[in-house]
Amino acid sequence: MLQGGEIIIILLVALVVLGPQRLPEVARKIGRWSAELRQAARELRSGLEKEVAELRELKQDLQQPLDELRRGLDEVTRDVDEVAGEVRRLKWVGPEPKSGPTPADALADLDEIEGKRPDDSAAEDAAQSGGDDEA
Repeated sequence: MLQGGEIIIILLVALVVLGPQRLPEVARKIGRWSAELRQAARELRSGLEKEVAELRELKQDLQQPLDELRRGLDEVTRDVDEVAGEVRRLKWVGPEPKSGPTPADALADLDEIEGKRPDDSAAEDAAQSGGDDEA
C-alpha cells in the first residue's frame, strides 16, 4: 500500500503534469473506474460464493448415499472374509492332483500372498493328504 508521503508526492506530480483545471476531472474518472472495479470484484466474489455453496450442498447430498454404500461394502467384505475363512478350514475331499501343488500348498500360498498366517488345520490337512497320496 501507499503511505502518506508517497500519496502527497504523487498528487504534487499530478498537479504539475495535469494542471489545476484537469486534475479534478482526472480524479473523478479514476474514482469512477475504482468504483466500477470494486463493484465488479464484489459481483465476482458473490458469484463464486454462490457456486461454492451449491457445490458444498451437492457434496452433502452425495455424501450420505456414499456413506451408506461404504457401510454396505464393509458388511459384504466382512461376510466374504468370514466365508473364505470357513472354506479354508474345510478338508479337501476331491482327487489329489497328479502334478503341481497340493490344495494345502495352494491355500498356504494364498495365505502368504494375502499376508495371513496359514491355519493350523491347513497344515494338518497337508500332512494327512501327503500320507494318502502314496500309490
